[in-house]
Amino acid sequence: MTLPTTEDRDPQSIGLSAKPDEEVLAHILQRQIVALEAARDAMPQIAGAAAALHAAAASGGKIGYAGAGSAGLTALTDCLELPGTFGFPADRMRILYAGGAKNLMTLAGVHEDDSEAGLKDFQESGLGSRDVLIAVSASGTTPYTLSAVQAANDAGTETIGIANNADTPLLREATHAVLLKTPAEVIAGSTRLGAASAQKAALNMMSTLVALRLGHAVRGHMVNLVADNEKLRLRAQRILQDLTGCTPDDAAIALQSAGGRVKTAALMLLKNLDVDTADSTLELHDGNLRPFL
Repeated sequence: MTLPTTEDRDPQSIGLSAKPDEEVLAHILQRQIVALEAARDAMPQIAGAAAALHAAAASGGKIGYAGAGSAGLTALTDCLELPGTFGFPADRMRILYAGGAKNLMTLAGVHEDDSEAGLKDFQESGLGSRDVLIAVSASGTTPYTLSAVQAANDAGTETIGIANNADTPLLREATHAVLLKTPAEVIAGSTRLGAASAQKAALNMMSTLVALRLGHAVRGHMVNLVADNEKLRLRAQRILQDLTGCTPDDAAIALQSAGGRVKTAALMLLKNLDVDTADSTLELHDGNLRPFL
């Protein structure tokens, strides 16, 4: 029988157990590299999805993620990382994960088949017509994820579907379909390997492009971070020194006055402004520091 790629067996992986450790590891790594090429092939689709994500973020909309199993974990990681990396407001982020938080320790597969839960979780998410839902499913057929996407479509929420099998329901249902055509896995069906690597790469590409367009990433720096621990404070000071040419002491003082907000501190240093004036000036430019550099 013909199997979907995510369930098929990779002929190159047969007999791996008889080979030396480093040869096995080299093969696993090489198959990951090949899988990542799927993101390159999907570049136009990823760009279209990023444009939808940008529109929602720029207009004050919410960003939701939906998924189950390992694909859901990939989506969850992206959702959790964006506020810290690029300053996406945490109160505008939503995660719909099959089985909820209690399933994160067991990853029980039964929740993937729960279509009613997908509908219910979407309805409780508060996502609507100004928002976007990113749904990730390696197979492209996960009932929970499909149900969430269908509910989103009915609510007027723009949808992005990321799948690793062609011509699947998720790609047909989503407003923006991203096919990551990864090869068969080293271990058949273990989509936490190549498929998940390609999914993570595509999500990274989308969010980083949006951050650049919104001015959350400037000159290779994450300028929208809030420095709330020692590591981030030191990073923020280095960013301020690079962007403004100030001394380490001036960077530390400005950062403290700005409550750890890098953009505000940078504008204070660049234009000799107080905190309130720097904040209001940034608001007039949609929070984008780039025009002042």
